[in-house]
Amino acid sequence: MDKLLIRRARVKDYIGISALMDELHEQHVKERSDIYRALQPRLEPGEYEEWLEKDTRYLFVAEDLEAGEIVGFASAQWQQIRNLNVLLDRDMLYINEVVVDRKWQGKGVGQRIMTELIELGKELQADSVELTVSSFNEGAQTFYEKLGFAVRSSRMEYILRT
Repeated sequence: MDKLLIRRARVKDYIGISALMDELHEQHVKERSDIYRALQPRLEPGEYEEWLEKDTRYLFVAEDLEAGEIVGFASAQWQQIRNLNVLLDRDMLYINEVVVDRKWQGKGVGQRIMTELIELGKELQADSVELTVSSFNEGAQTFYEKLGFAVRSSRMEYILRT
């Protein structure tokens, strides 16, 4: 594990990140084909470059230095809530996605990525670090809870058409 580097993503990381995003999206399509459309690739090069250019978007990779491969990816976005009648003003780092290559899951990669994101939230003086996790992804829910995340709300549905 000492040959694993967590660092900011770069343009040249696109192929490895795209493969991980495809893996994550395939899981969502498999579990909820009534919502998610099969896409290949999930992340287009232009979209990735836009992410890199945004100064409110933070992209991190976990790189296996021995193999020179991207084995994990996370993206987060700085969000400020201001001047809403029903909500207090606050700043948050919202995690859009976290994905670790299946072969690397359970080896501490996700924990190291999340530690990096939590530290970034502290540096930015965010009030919270937040994310959304699908109810079918029980492994991810357990993982986040072990890191200290707590469920704040649940989104429910009543399906009328399938």
